[in-house]
Amino acid sequence: HLLEADAARRLDVALDRLSEDKLVIAFVAEFSRGKSELINAIFFADYGRRILPSSAGRTTMCPTELMYDESLPPCIRALPIETRARLSSTADLKRSSAEWRVFPVDVDSPDGMLQAFKLVADTVRVPVDEARMYGLFDPEDKDQLLAVEDGMVEISRWRHAVINFPHPLLKQGLVILDTPGLNAIGTEPELTLSLVPSAHAVLFVLAADTGVTKSDLEVWRHIIGDNGSSNNHLAVLNKIDGLWDALKSGDEIEAEIAKQVTSVAHTLELDAARVFPVSAQKGLVAKVTRDEDLLTRSQLPRLESALVDLLVPAKQRIVREQTLAAVERIGSEVRQALMARERGLIQQLYELRALHGKNQR
Repeated sequence: HLLEADAARRLDVALDRLSEDKLVIAFVAEFSRGKSELINAIFFADYGRRILPSSAGRTTMCPTELMYDESLPPCIRALPIETRARLSSTADLKRSSAEWRVFPVDVDSPDGMLQAFKLVADTVRVPVDEARMYGLFDPEDKDQLLAVEDGMVEISRWRHAVINFPHPLLKQGLVILDTPGLNAIGTEPELTLSLVPSAHAVLFVLAADTGVTKSDLEVWRHIIGDNGSSNNHLAVLNKIDGLWDALKSGDEIEAEIAKQVTSVAHTLELDAARVFPVSAQKGLVAKVTRDEDLLTRSQLPRLESALVDLLVPAKQRIVREQTLAAVERIGSEVRQALMARERGLIQQLYELRALHGKNQR
């Protein structure tokens, strides 16, 4: 077996991506950067309210995909957390419908949408040992120990959720992967090992009031991984309304935002044209109240256009490049394994020859 389990899984993911003809964009952020608000502003503003649970601190508890498959009715498919007790990966379980719970979604009802989407943030209290068995509790982590009450700990009810929803962007073949923040990634091995790296592009959400923090930078370095390539990624500098100061002129505010964009681009080694300053909260309010001026100030339409103009046309190129890169990386690993075996055989041959010489005496 020259192909290790991890390499085989990566190859499976690459082949799945090729056959799906979808472009997967992972929305990634540290806690409280406004990522859920951004998804609400882009995808759910037409409902006149927040649909995806959005509040300070931890909201999305399980990785959630937003996509549209016209062969299925609008629904939420959720994979119970108990499946973590088995060795199957999420990718394996995606091929088997038996394990998934399916909840219909009434896309015409804001209340129905709201109730359905609360599912994503459902939690359950389980004994610490059970959470450890699922790989969701680390006894060495002091923050997690503080969360223990009477030997019980709160975890997500679901391992993964897939929301099938007919939005114009999703109809164009985009799949949005909404991920928990860094703290959750630490206890969610599949996120670090599979989901984010297998996305074709990453939309990395930062906050204008904090800039790029040390923990943001750790997440970013994980995202770009070993190949160091950030060509397909976008960065969003959210919460620019925090820089809207009534005592400053419009030009001064714009200059301050531009300075932040330049700084972010430099820190992340990203082209400044791929850094988008926005106010997701003001963009959502503007869409709900139909305030065109506020929508323009929020700069949300620029980001929405970029998702379509930058990523959709590049879909085939991105999928092709990433598949080739994955295959080349796996090929390189196999070559290294073969060379290591060859070295071992040569070493054994020399040892045998040395013994042969001794026998002749």
